[in-house]
Amino acid sequence: MEWTGLNELREKYLSFFESKGHLRLGSFPLVPKNDNSLLLINSGMAPMKKWFLGQEEPPCRRVTTCQKCIRTPDIERVGITARHGTYFEMLGNFSFQDYFKKEAIAWSWEFLTGVLAIPAELLYISVYLEDDEAWDIWTKEIGIPEDHMVRFGKEDNFWEHGSGPCGPCSEIYFDRGPEHGCGKPDCKVGCDCDRYMEVWNLVFSQFDSDGKGNYELLEKPNIDTGMGLERLACVLQNVGNLFEVDTVRAILNHVERISGKTYGQDEKTDISIRVVTDHIRSTAFMVSDGILPSNEGRGYVLRRLLRRAARHGRMLGIGRPFLTELVETVIQENKAGYPELEEHADYIKKVIGTEEERFYKTIDQGINILNGLIENVRAAAQAGREAILSGIDAFKLNDTFGFPLDLTKEIAAEAGILVDEDNFRAEMKKQREQARRDRLSRDISGWAADLFGELTAEPTCFTGYDTLEDKGVILALSDGEELLDAVSTDEGAKEGVLAVLDRTPFYAESGGQVADTGSIVTADGARLEVRDVKKTPKGYFVHTCTLLEGTAKTGDTVTTSVSKGRRGAIARNHTSAHLLQKALREVLGSHVHQAGSYEDDERVRFDFTHFSAVTPEELSLVEHIVNRKIFEALDVEVRTMPLAEAKKMGAMALFGEKYGDVVRVVDVNGWSTEFCGGTHVKNTAQLGCFKILNESSVAAGIRRIEGTTGYGVLRLLDERTEMLQQAAGALKVNNLKDLPLRAAALAGEVKSLARELEQVKAAAAASQIEGLFESAADVNGIKILTAYFSGTAPEALRSMSEKVRDKAPNVVSALVGSSEGKLTLAVACGKGALGAGLKAGVLAKQIAAIAGGNGGGKPDLAMAGLKDETKIDEALNAVSGIVKAALEG
Repeated sequence: MEWTGLNELREKYLSFFESKGHLRLGSFPLVPKNDNSLLLINSGMAPMKKWFLGQEEPPCRRVTTCQKCIRTPDIERVGITARHGTYFEMLGNFSFQDYFKKEAIAWSWEFLTGVLAIPAELLYISVYLEDDEAWDIWTKEIGIPEDHMVRFGKEDNFWEHGSGPCGPCSEIYFDRGPEHGCGKPDCKVGCDCDRYMEVWNLVFSQFDSDGKGNYELLEKPNIDTGMGLERLACVLQNVGNLFEVDTVRAILNHVERISGKTYGQDEKTDISIRVVTDHIRSTAFMVSDGILPSNEGRGYVLRRLLRRAARHGRMLGIGRPFLTELVETVIQENKAGYPELEEHADYIKKVIGTEEERFYKTIDQGINILNGLIENVRAAAQAGREAILSGIDAFKLNDTFGFPLDLTKEIAAEAGILVDEDNFRAEMKKQREQARRDRLSRDISGWAADLFGELTAEPTCFTGYDTLEDKGVILALSDGEELLDAVSTDEGAKEGVLAVLDRTPFYAESGGQVADTGSIVTADGARLEVRDVKKTPKGYFVHTCTLLEGTAKTGDTVTTSVSKGRRGAIARNHTSAHLLQKALREVLGSHVHQAGSYEDDERVRFDFTHFSAVTPEELSLVEHIVNRKIFEALDVEVRTMPLAEAKKMGAMALFGEKYGDVVRVVDVNGWSTEFCGGTHVKNTAQLGCFKILNESSVAAGIRRIEGTTGYGVLRLLDERTEMLQQAAGALKVNNLKDLPLRAAALAGEVKSLARELEQVKAAAAASQIEGLFESAADVNGIKILTAYFSGTAPEALRSMSEKVRDKAPNVVSALVGSSEGKLTLAVACGKGALGAGLKAGVLAKQIAAIAGGNGGGKPDLAMAGLKDETKIDEALNAVSGIVKAALEG
């Protein structure tokens, strides 16, 4: 067998199965579409479940793919061994009720031994214990000797996942040679050692399981095979693990160049190099598919991987952001199979670079907080308590700042302090169990059929692009629990009636656009009020209705009418979203991409990628551009065309969205061109006007703009005019033009009164200073003054601290004040305290850390902000211990 590069292997596999009548499909995005059972695509068949289940018709009965996959259960193990990785590619050939075992087995053998020329004597086969059919095909038709065959039980060679299609499987193993084995005389396929490597798994889906141990033969079985591309490359390139495969090794070599370290010389260094290499592959592909860092879901997986890579970069001695440099190599090595990486290169680097910089700031903040916690433990130890950092504190550092336990232990150990690992792990276990409950609540099997899954009629024909009224037939009725032949108003109006029609003008909720409302009337006079519409996986439009009168029956002919005014308002707001995105890209830059949208009859909500707040000037310019395009009365043309043609004309697609061969394109006179399935106006002038309501942050790197059009702008003008009139009345202003001057004058009066009040408070607080000296503690000749003053602003607190400092040389004061919801700490050191080696800035930092704050300043006076009001007493009580430790240290 010849050395073959990973990209060449991918092409050989796909071309081979194309020659066997398979349709080659591109990789599906890593974000599952219409599947809440998965966080990320983790296998080749995962995006095709709807085809296996018969919920949708596949584009071809034979399909072959190379699928991008992310698996994250063992993130902590990545790097520690060379086996584990989070990103991989899965080669697969699939039969949807077409060919079965005989062809699948024969073609797998032909590809491995014929196309790739792998010596037959190095391949071993396993089959399910009871699968004599597969055994006979391998031994009698392919000619595999029985000493290269093994039978395994259900745990190893039977694929099932909850209820649904399942079946026996047959695995192909490659013998890497005795030098990789355990040396035992009985070493064979199935041994835990590294000699026999599983290469290909052929799954024969021939049963339907009820999830309770009962199996029925499927009338038309399926084939689902999976072969890890990186594993196959290991075989053809004669390397030991995925990190030595050519495309991955190139990334690893880049890590070596940046860090100045050499792989293979030090195990600790090797771990970090592997972590960075694996995680930058995963994150580049995730960002390319539209995933952004966040604190939950797949966004949290991305953030965790990026922060883990950045931290291991630090451990390699890389003292600057560097991950975007590696992105270049990831793109270069993978663009042959995934050209979208190159298309999104600037965007990928922007997202990863921003998150890495944010992590650098976060980890420094975490170290400061950890140092404060260490000082608390030291103070406790001096008071005779155990010198141990609590597991809850260690967990919070991990959860909030991505601070791993090993780093916390390392820093704590340098200070001679232990970490309560048992309680840390207990908190981690609670978090994992909660995550598991969340996953289970999403129906992890993902195979459950929908309520209308048994319908065999053609999918609903949507006519709503061309008309708002139509005729149709009721295909099915339900009360949400079961299918019904009829629904009646014998006991009054009936809520929650579900109706499926053969054709409908009602738009089903999709792509951020809400569903239409309106009415359905049967030929016999039964009236249903449509409140919502959704589309099932099989393409049936389910109308959620209130039956107002009469009896509706399956088979009834109906007249359907969409609420014209509401549809028009929705269309105006949806078209404004297209204009808004184009305007944002012109003003902010080409990194802006849609990250979500919502359009109803009142407003448009548009989420987009941007990494800072949009300034008022930028918002004003965006709004001006949108309105200029409205006033230009541009035609809005909707066309259906081949995907390649749409891309050629520059139509924008949603990140991570997989499109078919034919797409619907909304073109606003060549200025804004996007893929879209929603409803739109025919000319921009129909929007009337556009007004931005607000701009805000949704998540890291995601901003949100809300706006409105048409009558929504008129309502907004009415509301704001009314508010101005009410304000004018309250301020006794007759002319609205005089309102700003009156408000400014009143604000000045309030500010003046506030200053007077602060002076009074400062004078009152100063009178309490004498009392503080009377109750002061003494630590090695240094008087310790602590107090909390409610309603005291920072300036007043500073003034009090200066008076204390100047009044007595041998004094340290720690005063806390609260004003307008903010907590401030002021620490002062007299001349004698300074001479004893005490510094206010150092003391303030340690005291503030106890209450979740941070700050600093000069040796004689320092200020800090505090966050946790419940920890103020604890912080002030710790001052004496902190001062004593500083004096004795």
